[in-house]
Order: sequence, then structure tokens, then C-alpha cells
Amino acid sequence: MSVVFWELTTQGGGFSSIGLMKAEGPGLVRVHDRYAPGLHHVAWHADSRIDVDNLHRLLIEIGATVPDPPADYPAYGNGYYAVFFADPDGIKLEFVYLPRR
Repeated sequence: MSVVFWELTTQGGGFSSIGLMKAEGPGLVRVHDRYAPGLHHVAWHADSRIDVDNLHRLLIEIGATVPDPPADYPAYGNGYYAVFFADPDGIKLEFVYLPRR
């Protein structure tokens, strides 16, 4: 069983961790369903709209699945600008810029 952990510690002492398990056995052929109980998507904060656009260009260059190219999403917040893409397992990923107030 292979598990990878990413850990983040903030200056204030906060701690976050993400653990990912390598697909093995029957999990190798199971398709991810983001509407089933469990993980829906993962988002990361971008420093600028330009960073979102640059990632989008890279995703297109490498042939990644990009169901939603960069766009404004005012329903999610004033200035919310994001690109949505999928990893090879079909997990929805998001790179989002939201101006800090």
C-alpha cells in the first residue's frame, strides 16, 4: 500500500495534511465520481489572474482535460477567477484567484 502525504504548517501554528493512496487492485479500474460521497474537488489559490491564465496555457500544451477554461465566477465571490481541470483519474482540480480584501 503506497500513501503520499503533503503537509502544510502556517506561521500561526496551523497544520494541514493531505494523504493520497496509490490505486491498486480493483481501484485501478474504478472511475472517480465527484458526485459520490467523498472528495468532490481540490482547489489551490493563485497569486494573480495571470497565474491562472499561465496554468491554463500549460494544461492545453500537455493535453490535459480542461472542462472549464479560465473565467469569472461572481457567484463564488467578487473577483473570483478560476480554471477547472482534471487529473488522470478524473479528479476535478481548480486553480483560483480571489483578490484579498
